[in-house]
This record gives sequence, C-alpha cells and structure tokens, in this order.
Amino acid sequence: KLVPSGSHLAVCYGIVELGTQRYVYMGEEKAGKQLRLMWELHGDDGDGEPLALSDGRPLSISQRYTKSLHEKSKLRQHIVSWRGGKDFTPEELGQVRGQKGWDIRSLLGKHCMLMIKHSIKGDRTFANVDNVTTVPAVIKKLGLPGQQNESIYFSFDHFSIEALNQVSQNLQKTIMQSPEYEKAVNKAPPKPSRFADSDDWFDKHEQINSNKGMEEDDGSIPF
Repeated sequence: KLVPSGSHLAVCYGIVELGTQRYVYMGEEKAGKQLRLMWELHGDDGDGEPLALSDGRPLSISQRYTKSLHEKSKLRQHIVSWRGGKDFTPEELGQVRGQKGWDIRSLLGKHCMLMIKHSIKGDRTFANVDNVTTVPAVIKKLGLPGQQNESIYFSFDHFSIEALNQVSQNLQKTIMQSPEYEKAVNKAPPKPSRFADSDDWFDKHEQINSNKGMEEDDGSIPF
C-alpha cells in the first residue's frame, strides 16, 4: 500500500546500517556508506482512512541516507529539522576529545512529522521522505500514539547474526554485498578509535561543525 503524500505523524522504529554501497549520481557511479531509517505512520489519510494495512498494522516507510553528519548531508538536515532546528554541537559530532558523541539510537521510539512526496519512474509511483520535522505542540497535547512495531537496530559496530535477521530479506541482501559485511563475518579486527570511549559510528572527518551563531541550548532538544 502506497503511503499517501502529505504530512503524517510517525514513530521511528528502525535504524539499519547498510555498509558501503554503490550508486549512480548524475550519471557517475559512486560508493559510500549508507543507512536506512524506518518509521511507522499513525493517523488518517486525506479521505479519513487509517494509515494502516488490512491486518491493522500501521503503514511504514523507510528512507536511505548517506551515513554522514556533514553539514550538507540530508541525514543531518533532516535530524536538525526533527530536533526543532537545533544543530549538532562539537561534542555531539565527536570533535571534542573524550566525548562519545551523539548516539543515533536515540532516534528509536521518537515521534516526528514526515513530509511525504511522490515520484514517478516509468509506470511506478514511489513515496519518499522529503523532510522530517518536530511534532507540533497541539498534536502533542492530544496524546501521542505508542510504537507498535518492534524496534530494529543493526550496526556493524555491534554486529550479530541475530540483529541481521531482524531486517527484511531484501535489506539483508543489500547488507551482504558490502565490504563491511565481509569483514564482520571474517571477524577482522576493528580500527582503533582516536576518540576515547567513542563508537566512531559516523566518520569524524565528514562531520564538519556548522554551529557558529547557534542560540544557547535551552534543554529542549528531544534527543
């Protein structure tokens, strides 16, 4: 069932690291580390019909991102918008020695508004996440729905076959094509981190800080 276009209340229930994948950008083949975020949708569509499957489960949608918090990356832009416009601090970006940095797992279970746009390729229509924003206060006051899907988290930093088996077969096939998967199953030793107690989940050299002129933190960042 195609997710309708428009703005929808959603809950993030899945984060899946895909490893290094090849893709074509502006006619040129490239390779880069990628991940997928997954959301379940709540509420009704434009016709008043529930955003749910025939068995009652909520409709879900996922979006592929480059695994980077570079200031120009779509992932960073969407998360900053999700956080109400609060950009990442140097500590969150892992630019301060001794700081663990921001943990992407904090997104799990968090509510947001998804702006969905449709794109057409050939005779097929696709739903894409165009933006992610914070939930308006008026909706929060009405009460937010609970997460229905079981949380999914897969990362090569904490690799396990059990975690891999949580994701769909199609995503498993994608993951298995990555060099990170080959290293994980062959138990290659990880590169030592240059940051104390850091998981190095994001590449630090890609995380250029753009917080100059940012307002003082008022403690309202939800994650």
